[in-house]
Amino acid sequence: MDLPDISPALLRATGDGFAQKLQARLIELADATDDEAYASRLRLVASGRRPLRTLLSDPKWSEAFAPQIQILATPPELDEDRRRALDDAVARAGQRVVLPSEVEIASDLEDVMRRAALTEAAIREDELNGWAHVHGDADHDEDPAPGER
Repeated sequence: MDLPDISPALLRATGDGFAQKLQARLIELADATDDEAYASRLRLVASGRRPLRTLLSDPKWSEAFAPQIQILATPPELDEDRRRALDDAVARAGQRVVLPSEVEIASDLEDVMRRAALTEAAIREDELNGWAHVHGDADHDEDPAPGER
């Protein structure tokens, strides 16, 4: 099984092992749900055959993670020591940031445009069928990624 189709920009920001961890988590979520259609979408994302961003429009994803996202939207109360430690960590991370070259930026822009088209096509297809379609096994070529039809 291939890894999730993650943009080079995200991979540069997250470092080694992110794609493997994401794939493992998506498969874990797919195995834990009773909704076969949702599980099939998760497995397609995990295998790189469906854009990662489609999850942001997926009603089952939103249902599962909206409460957690809302909690994260409210910053936690931090005492002065924790605030200082967080500020120091952010400053250290900022020193490690390497700005992409013009070639990388141009490539990233093309990649964003390609992913946006694939994401839009996949979401439109799911909206048309009411998010109920069970996609083929992500390990086989039965259900090509949007745009490969």
